[in-house]
Amino acid sequence: MNNREQRAQRSRFFSFFFVFAVLIMCLAGRPPLSRAQNEEKLERLIAVEYDVWSIDWRPDGRIVFSGKKEGEIGEQVRIWLYKPGPENEPVLWTGTGTLVDTSPKWAPDGSGVVMVRKTVPGTATRQMQTALWWKAFPSGEGLRLTTGPEDRDPAWSPDGEKIVFVRGDGLFTSSLMAINRNGTGLKTILPACQGFITTPHWGKDNKLYYTLLQPRKTAVKTESLTAESWGLDQGRIWVFDPATGENRPLLEEEKGNDHRHPAVSPSGRYLAYVATRGGNGPEVRVIRDRGSLIVLDLKTQERFRVTDGVSLNGGSPCWSPDEKKIAFLSFRDNRPAAWEIEWQKYAVKE
Repeated sequence: MNNREQRAQRSRFFSFFFVFAVLIMCLAGRPPLSRAQNEEKLERLIAVEYDVWSIDWRPDGRIVFSGKKEGEIGEQVRIWLYKPGPENEPVLWTGTGTLVDTSPKWAPDGSGVVMVRKTVPGTATRQMQTALWWKAFPSGEGLRLTTGPEDRDPAWSPDGEKIVFVRGDGLFTSSLMAINRNGTGLKTILPACQGFITTPHWGKDNKLYYTLLQPRKTAVKTESLTAESWGLDQGRIWVFDPATGENRPLLEEEKGNDHRHPAVSPSGRYLAYVATRGGNGPEVRVIRDRGSLIVLDLKTQERFRVTDGVSLNGGSPCWSPDEKKIAFLSFRDNRPAAWEIEWQKYAVKE
């Protein structure tokens, strides 16, 4: 082999090595494509000694949640504040005797939270009554906003001037209401729906996304008679446009699946919710955790399954302020807890 051939061979070798090295670097730098390529990593958002039932993130990262310490009775559910960090602990924010505080939601400007305050049945009241309250941050000053007796599931308008909530009339009739943040201007938005409305969310598109469990009649037969039994069907996510009056199922084609707890992302681009789709993990053996965390791209209508073993009970999923993480509720360790996940890292397109 002459010198020219040797130089040509070395040139081909170094060219091949350079292309191979560039390819390796490109592959190493690519973002993960699916959960199949990554071992799923979930992190508990609140310390293990707390039972968590609902949660919300302030724009500066401060968390408000409803819950109690392990071992306490259910009537001791209160509102807590928590600033994530290795040295920080949750701080009890409400302590009101026999009253139960749940469902806190930060005002968009971070000036306080709206929450549900429940009066436990006793000698004065035979049934639990619920009403909406405002609690200012950081002063803690409170103001009762509604009279109840079945007001629940508050959510803020994008401009922070109004609060939408559910006013119930038993299990089979619900209305969507709105009220100003100072407790004035009560207004019916969607009257007397047949069914149980829960967890509404007011998106940046000014549409209201909510869960509806409609009444279901079942025939119960014995040897001597046939009777009717009424209950609630599986959940459906509906969307209501106050500007046009249009009210329709958002996921109408999903017959036979349970869809609940819509939560619009801070940018308004994505909708997170819980559905009984997929679910191959061991957590599906826990009946309360039979849901999966799904994200719907409201612009492209693409859907992504993020993780399984998500609770259908309790509060809605919650977006981090930077939209990179989603917190959700799960009983995977046999107690109600909030977990967080980097959703785009594990999202699988459906």
